[in-house]
Formats: sequence, structure tokens, C-alpha cells
Amino acid sequence: MTSEELWQTLPEDLREEFDALAGRGSHIRAIFVLREKSGRTPPPTIHDGVALLDHRARVLNERDQA
Repeated sequence: MTSEELWQTLPEDLREEFDALAGRGSHIRAIFVLREKSGRTPPPTIHDGVALLDHRARVLNERDQA
């Protein structure tokens, strides 16, 4: 599953919390929250969380430059 696909499967409130934590520089907390609240079994791996942080940074950067 790609980072974009994972992102789309997450509940809206979790996506907002993840972006807010990452935006404040709380990357480790964002990954922990992702794993804890995703509702997925098994939960996303730490590698998935890091890849998702990278994906979201690219998406938000592209949006800000548009």
C-alpha cells in the first residue's frame, strides 16, 4: 500500500491530528498516534509512518507553492 493509499484509508480526524502534530515538529508523536488510532490490524509500521510524514510534507509543500 502506498503512502497516498494509506492516507486515504485514515479517518478524517486522524489525518488532521497527524498533520497538526507533524506541523509542530512532533514527528515521533505523529507516528505513535497513527499506529495507535488507525484502527488497522496490524497497525501501520514505523516505516509506514515515516513514509507518510515524507508524503505529507511533499503534498503540503506543493500545495503551499501553488
